[in-house]
Amino acid sequence: MTYLKKLRGYGSGTAVLLLISLATGGLFKLSAFAREAFIAAQFGLSSVTDAYFGLQQFPLALASFMFGAFSLAFTPAYENEHRRHSGSVEWLPGLLFYSCVLGALLTVLMLVCAPYLLRLIHSADSREVRSTVVLLGACYLPIIWIGIWKGICTARGRNLWATSLPGLPYLIMTVVLVGSYAIGRLSNLSLPVSMTAGFTLAGLYSLVRIGKSQSLLPRSSAVIAIWKVPECRHFLRQLAASAVENVGFLANQSFLLYFLARLGTGVISANNCAMRIGMLGYSLLSMPLTTLVQARLCSAEDKERPTVFRRWLMVHTTLQLLFAVAVCALRFPILRIVYMHGKFGGTELAEVGHILPAWIGYCVVMSLSELSASYLFIRAMGVHYMRIRLCAYVAANLLRLALVGTASAATLIWCSVIIEAFVLGLNLRTCLTESKSRLPVSTAMAAASAS
Repeated sequence: MTYLKKLRGYGSGTAVLLLISLATGGLFKLSAFAREAFIAAQFGLSSVTDAYFGLQQFPLALASFMFGAFSLAFTPAYENEHRRHSGSVEWLPGLLFYSCVLGALLTVLMLVCAPYLLRLIHSADSREVRSTVVLLGACYLPIIWIGIWKGICTARGRNLWATSLPGLPYLIMTVVLVGSYAIGRLSNLSLPVSMTAGFTLAGLYSLVRIGKSQSLLPRSSAVIAIWKVPECRHFLRQLAASAVENVGFLANQSFLLYFLARLGTGVISANNCAMRIGMLGYSLLSMPLTTLVQARLCSAEDKERPTVFRRWLMVHTTLQLLFAVAVCALRFPILRIVYMHGKFGGTELAEVGHILPAWIGYCVVMSLSELSASYLFIRAMGVHYMRIRLCAYVAANLLRLALVGTASAATLIWCSVIIEAFVLGLNLRTCLTESKSRLPVSTAMAAASAS
């Protein structure tokens, strides 16, 4: 009887936490809708929005890495060290140092490569566009700080903070953008200014919290030569696998952007509008659910992890499919509410509505793929996941290349949906049939250290 009461209490606590996480994600998504509707009404689909949405993909590419691939490797490694050493992670200061160096180098690289980037997205070079490059280039460092603090929150079981942090910059962006309109200072540069303000404020907050989480002034060797720490070497191997997969993902997105740009002016903006709605299930459901499951898997005993994964896989799949069907059925009313204002008319509505189902399908596939990735990386099988995903990206772009000149924007996206759905099936098969006799992560780390 006591056991049943504990089980009901655990289930009730999990349900409350999940509902709060989803409600928080919903709040951030409502602010995103308000921002998207405002941009559509004030700017429409034009060369200005093409330049902004095209250039923002580069700092957002780092955000996708820090909030996704980086977290896959960092969270279980940090959780293991945090638990073993009572809150102190020896290699965290060094990781923060090298991450800041990388962020600064990415900012410089974006500024130097500005002419090439503008040609890549077929955007005309101008002083205004160059200013957009400078402003968006300032987002790299804050994104890194947010990603590290998000991983720490997930590892420590602070699920509300972990799910809220990725959406916080966008909430600030909305406030800044609407505020600039309210005071009569709205211009084309208001778009990049709002994005930079959002990530900078959230990033500075994250940096302060990282500094308070533990001492960041250990021995100098732990900062400069973090690879000498055995536990850090294990983390770096897993990070390398997730980073390679993320590079493949970014290359895949860049190729998609290139193919879309060849279809004409406004297609990139239309694709962005469709993606925002189509990926709604990812931001509202997948991100909080995956963060919650990752925390549960990290804290669970090794023998319990297959059961935990199967249970949450069923919940995740059911919610994603139900949500996808609802969004697809209501896509035109949703598009009218969000976008059909000002310069956004019927022609734009039809174009976005044609692309949207492909992104809805991609959302389901991507969401379940990230859930399987969380399990595989915790089980130290990141290399397997990386290899099979890279094969999927190559296959999808070869298919796009074969269809170039005849494919619509929606068809280019469906290429990824079809290929990656097949790969998802292979990964889920590995997850569900993986032997329970595998070494736990902590045992694998000890063996690696001994060798």
